[in-house]
Amino acid sequence: MSNLFAGFLANRRESIFQVLLIAGSLIALTYTASQFLWRADLTANNRYTLAKASRNIAQNLSDPITVTAYFSSNLPPRLRRTKETFRALLEEFRAASDGNVEYKFVNPNESDQKAKAARQAGVRPITVDVRRQNKMTQKRAYLGAEFQYQGQSEVLPFVEPESSIEYLIANTARKLTQEKKSVLGVLQGHGEPSPSAMSQLRNVLKGRYRFQTISGVDTTGVPPSVDVLLVARPESELSTQAALAVDQYVMRGGPVIFALNRAQTNLRFGQASPTQTGLEPLLSSYGLPLKPTLIRDRNATPIRVQQRRGGFRVINRIRYPYFPQISTFSDHPITKGLDQTVFRFVSSLDTTKVDTTAELTVLARSSQQSASVSLPTSIRPRQEWTVSDFQGSSIPVAGLLEGTFSSAYAGVDTLAVERTKSPNTKVMVVGDGDFIVNGASQRGRQGQQRRRQLPEGNVNLIANSVDYLANEAGLISLRTQRVTSRPLKQIAPATKTTLKYLNVLLPILLVIGYGLVRYRRNQARRERWREAGLDS
Repeated sequence: MSNLFAGFLANRRESIFQVLLIAGSLIALTYTASQFLWRADLTANNRYTLAKASRNIAQNLSDPITVTAYFSSNLPPRLRRTKETFRALLEEFRAASDGNVEYKFVNPNESDQKAKAARQAGVRPITVDVRRQNKMTQKRAYLGAEFQYQGQSEVLPFVEPESSIEYLIANTARKLTQEKKSVLGVLQGHGEPSPSAMSQLRNVLKGRYRFQTISGVDTTGVPPSVDVLLVARPESELSTQAALAVDQYVMRGGPVIFALNRAQTNLRFGQASPTQTGLEPLLSSYGLPLKPTLIRDRNATPIRVQQRRGGFRVINRIRYPYFPQISTFSDHPITKGLDQTVFRFVSSLDTTKVDTTAELTVLARSSQQSASVSLPTSIRPRQEWTVSDFQGSSIPVAGLLEGTFSSAYAGVDTLAVERTKSPNTKVMVVGDGDFIVNGASQRGRQGQQRRRQLPEGNVNLIANSVDYLANEAGLISLRTQRVTSRPLKQIAPATKTTLKYLNVLLPILLVIGYGLVRYRRNQARRERWREAGLDS
């Protein structure tokens, strides 16, 4: 009996020791884990993990950046996630900068003094719907921040939900810490849109680039201080001297973005005709000319069209194939992560003339159901489009050349050509000159003034292009790091009909087939029972 009791005590002591050992191990493991930040980012584009460019910006801070985040409390779930993401990424920047990013959150709704401080900083409230006691009420909410560094300040007036918050933080920090701003030269003097007509692009690049209008190039040339030259939608043909000035800028190694129109369009009369820009010799010499064509695409943007029905004028929205929605992009830093862009009367690129001294990247293509139409052509919106109107596919509309180029005027004796061969540089060509223009000073192709809001993909495409050509590619991947829409794939009408009937008939056929299989199986089972002399 005593031996049994002693064995019981020994087993009990051993059990208690094991429990204490396990508990001590869990406590030690919990304490060790609390000293480190463990995270698993399962998003497709790692949008909750700092990119290399963000870490570099944070690590290179010589003085602290102070962030005052003006965010309301008790926000709707969608805005609350934005607030928590903003807080989490600020903590990531603080850790990456070794404490050089300091932040605090202020609720402007707590007092008039805090609300006044938010408004003075440049953060404006928005009105949101909040459900309280099964009733919808409206509330003024703040979602913005002020960044301060070495006596300078930058403001995020509104942090848009589902935007790339890491890009907003990194870009703002870069603006404050960048010692020298790159110069984006905008060619003027030939009917091109002014920088004020590209307000969305200016808002994205402000603080990191200085916009400089370049005019009189036929006599003075392109200044050497220009880091990237933008030639956008000249409405009158450039003279030979002006085109030579642009050519010589490329020969010096200057990168250029050509966004040109090869079609003169008039929607009122429904006609499009070819036009000249004076830059055709340059693009041909560099190896990427624009064809005098227009692209029409089944994946198109809706437009408003007036129609007369029963004596009344009604406005309908129809998809207009000459306003294609481009969603096929190359895996290149400029276009990686882009959702879609919208072009208007875009022309195709001739990719057959690329020289071996340059490397071509087709940045954007039309869809699998598109066509390239020679000019002149009818562009009337009220047309009956059929499958035969979209027999082409993957037509290039934007391209990038990287390498060395020969001057378009190397063999012209009547011109003073200083350089006939360029060092390594970059030339980008887009077959639409209007895709970056949105300002009030824009003049439409029919002469009237108009104002429009550009799709975000258009702004990101041109901003990424400027960054890449200026060798500022670090933040490009962050700009498009956001939740993207994934639209349904456009299919042919015949395929739609086939799928419709398949969806209706296939379940019925499966049920009938399953019933026949069960019937044959039961019939075979009864036959075996009869042969065995059993009653079914």
